[in-house]
Amino acid sequence: MFLRVVRQIGSAAATEIRGLPVVQHPDVRAYLRSPVNWFFLIFAVVLFTVAWPTLPETHDLPSYALPVTAAMATLPLALAWAAPLLGWAACVIAAQLIGFLVPTANGWPWTIQVTQIIALLVLTFVAYLRCPLRYLAPVWLVSAAAFALAAPPTVRVGWVFGVTSMAVVVALLRGLLSSRRQLAVSAEETKAAESVTAVLEERARIARDLHDVVAHRMSMVVVMAQTARYRIPDVGDAAAAEFDAIASAARNSLDEVRQLLGVLRLDGTQASAAPNPGLADIDSLLDHTRLAGASVTVSNTLDHAEFAESSALVIYRIVQESLANATRHAPGAPIAVTLSPADDGAEVTGAEVTVANAAGTDAPLDLGGAGVGITGMSDRARAVGGWLTAHPTRDGGFVVRAHIPAIAGRGVVEVPGGFATVFG
Repeated sequence: MFLRVVRQIGSAAATEIRGLPVVQHPDVRAYLRSPVNWFFLIFAVVLFTVAWPTLPETHDLPSYALPVTAAMATLPLALAWAAPLLGWAACVIAAQLIGFLVPTANGWPWTIQVTQIIALLVLTFVAYLRCPLRYLAPVWLVSAAAFALAAPPTVRVGWVFGVTSMAVVVALLRGLLSSRRQLAVSAEETKAAESVTAVLEERARIARDLHDVVAHRMSMVVVMAQTARYRIPDVGDAAAAEFDAIASAARNSLDEVRQLLGVLRLDGTQASAAPNPGLADIDSLLDHTRLAGASVTVSNTLDHAEFAESSALVIYRIVQESLANATRHAPGAPIAVTLSPADDGAEVTGAEVTVANAAGTDAPLDLGGAGVGITGMSDRARAVGGWLTAHPTRDGGFVVRAHIPAIAGRGVVEVPGGFATVFG
């Protein structure tokens, strides 16, 4: 019964204490959440309960001044972990005030009592341990002076030597730990640098292999197309024009491949200085598609000057990939390309891109593919803050729609339903 009453009283008291405004302060709450702070708080309270009744044995003070003096001497220890420099400074100042203003009694040789010596030693050690390294020397100097003033002349040198030795040991330990941390950080940075170097070297190797394979094959296409009229007898003007168109398309593709591979090279090879394709190059892209036998119609009402280079490049790549997919998967089908301003009311914000084809009239070309064309287009659109959808139509055709901002945005515009990858 008694224990239950005690628990109820304790629970009620804890509830009241937790409701106090001072306990609700963020700094106080942070202090009370740390077990180490609780340890030093209890340590300080224990020293205070010892210092108060024993203070008359060492100092001549009126009874009303005993609790205040004992608190000044011991309670700064409660800040040892939370604010070591503040607690140490408060204890040092209290030691000097007590030493100069309060006379000793009963032949006590120190200017401060034993409980304050303990508190000052602990606070000095924790301050050595946790203060910034640039403050360690001043803390040592002030602590040595405080103990020299408080200690009797016969032991003064020994206490100064002890405080100095403690400072040297702590400084060496902190230096050792700091060097180990720096070594660990340096090892991590070295490992990260090695990983980056390995990735860049692999990129360079891939670039070299791609150049050796792709550039060689494309160069052979150009040579074969340009020399066909001389190697094959009775090549008519129409066939010669077709071969010239093939050579031109292959050269353009070869230039783009070299430009892209130049970004991957690490051996000093410069990337092509040719500008990225944009809106002005779409007509040429459509002409080459028509030369391949496709029927392409276009409606382009965009103002090229309004579009940043990054957005123009994304529009070009979407049209390029869509035309390639249509000619591969639906040969013979008419293709309609529409580039129109996206009017959101008061101002033009971007472009609406639509590439649609009907069902193919010929058998699909067996050209294979990795199936990532539509995914790549969608990634490009999201990279500039736009969106893209791609899906089959009811008549067996396929349509790609995209919204591309005139100036690349930071965010990603979500579209209900996302996009469907049917073929890429």
